[in-house]
Amino acid sequence: MTVRSLTRRIWLLLGLTAALAAHPAHGQLLDYVVAVVDNEIILYSDVVEAVKMYRMQQPEQEPEDLPNQLLNDMIDTRVMLAYARRDSVRVSAEQINGAVRQIIDQYTERLGSEEALEQLVTNSGMTMRDWNRLLRRQKEEELLQRRLEEDRFGEVRVTGLEVAQYYESQYDDIPSNPVTLDLSHIMISARPDPEVVAAMNARIDEIRRRVADGEDFGDMARRFSEDLNSARNGGDLGFFTRGTFMADFEDAAFALEPGEISPAVRTDVGLHIIRLEERKGDQIRVRHILVQIPKSDEDDHRALETVSMLRQRILDGDESFADAATKYSEDMASASEGGHIGEFMMDQLLPQYQAALDTISVSQMTEPIKVVDQNVTSYHIMMLNDRTGGDKLSLDDHFQQITYLAKQAKWNRERDRWLKDLRRELYIDERGLDALP
Repeated sequence: MTVRSLTRRIWLLLGLTAALAAHPAHGQLLDYVVAVVDNEIILYSDVVEAVKMYRMQQPEQEPEDLPNQLLNDMIDTRVMLAYARRDSVRVSAEQINGAVRQIIDQYTERLGSEEALEQLVTNSGMTMRDWNRLLRRQKEEELLQRRLEEDRFGEVRVTGLEVAQYYESQYDDIPSNPVTLDLSHIMISARPDPEVVAAMNARIDEIRRRVADGEDFGDMARRFSEDLNSARNGGDLGFFTRGTFMADFEDAAFALEPGEISPAVRTDVGLHIIRLEERKGDQIRVRHILVQIPKSDEDDHRALETVSMLRQRILDGDESFADAATKYSEDMASASEGGHIGEFMMDQLLPQYQAALDTISVSQMTEPIKVVDQNVTSYHIMMLNDRTGGDKLSLDDHFQQITYLAKQAKWNRERDRWLKDLRRELYIDERGLDALP
């Protein structure tokens, strides 16, 4: 046994002991080593975390045997990182921070709020602290890999002959043109019963009267506001600029003078009264009290009945789709255009839209589609005005796109050969997973 191999065995034994010490057994083994790459171990818990991250990032695209695929990817990554360390390849903290911030911003924008992001993380089986730690590690590893690959390969070039050979050999896997749909729609929202709305209006008006008579706004917020996050702080929302909250809320808040209290303001989440505390440049600080308007299954049922009735009138020829949209659709932006909302690529649409539109032909309508967005329920009928695309990319008409695919394929082949060479030079022990996460 060489000195190097003996040292490695001692290091692995110490690493395994530390791993097990960090995860006490309590009668059973909770964690174990699933692979060793050079002087680094990969634990079962590392794979479990990777599975959680994957399912959060790509919830609808899970391949078969995901844990083992992720383990293989992790081994490849550790191989490349071992060489990155040996070659002193580094990425700056600023690059990592920027990449992490970009991902967080993208999630927050897509989900609508930081609270919704926290809920998604929680539903994925992680804490925000765990997710941030894993995200930083993921981005650091991606940046190191990219830097190493760029240094190793640079730009891959292909000849015209290679592009043609790629197209012929991979014809079955050549993608199709994106499907583009020209659409119109009618939207009907689920609205609470008018009697319920009247009762909630009376309640918020009573709270406002009591504040106007001298009761402390903060105390009333703590007692009555149904925005539990701000109620603990007397309804204080802190400083914010326009674009932070709903437009109706902000329009009322920014129109106030310091100390002034708004009339009742209705938004998608309920009824508010707002007090402006202070103004600082383009920022304001307000307190608010929220009274939510209870929703019921009857609200949904009324909206569904309305949109179904409109659909039947259109089918019976009593009214054209454009006329019905102009008269009844609650999407004001498109109602004036007869419900026309423009062209969309199929994969840009919500899954429920895609499923409904995939079953109809041009000039046909979908069945009513239920959409829930930020706690607001609406029903839609979509008219498919036109459908283009969906045909296989051709070498003559899409040469640049085929060239890009050929370059990617060549790059992947060279990378795979390089990884095999790297693997032969390192100590790798692939022990495998005893159970799937």
